[in-house]
Amino acid sequence: MELNINLPAYFKEHYGADDEVYRFCQKAYLFFKDREYSNILHIVGIMPVVAPQEMYDRGAWKESVRFLDNQNVASIVIRMNFEDYYHADSMGKLEQTKEMILTAVKRIKTKGKFDYVKFKEDFLSLK
Repeated sequence: MELNINLPAYFKEHYGADDEVYRFCQKAYLFFKDREYSNILHIVGIMPVVAPQEMYDRGAWKESVRFLDNQNVASIVIRMNFEDYYHADSMGKLEQTKEMILTAVKRIKTKGKFDYVKFKEDFLSLK
């Protein structure tokens, strides 16, 4: 399965990318590359958004889950808390990112006939 995790939209444009989060996302991509959790769904793209609450209140960056290419691809936009992420050190940002990934993938488990339990087990073994 291809697990593509973008760096947080808005935050990376205004504050840059956190190296620990970037390295973890790359490691996760390689880790999951040869694993499968669904007969249908083979690519999961996650776009986290870390923006101030007022941006969300104005309707920017709506959360969504879309299935594309006959449900072969899932595209997930998920919001994260700006204040928590902004004030966190690298390890805190990494932990928030890990929680966000599990939350995002959980949103596709039913429609994508996705083995979330196995995914979570594998994900938690990723160091």
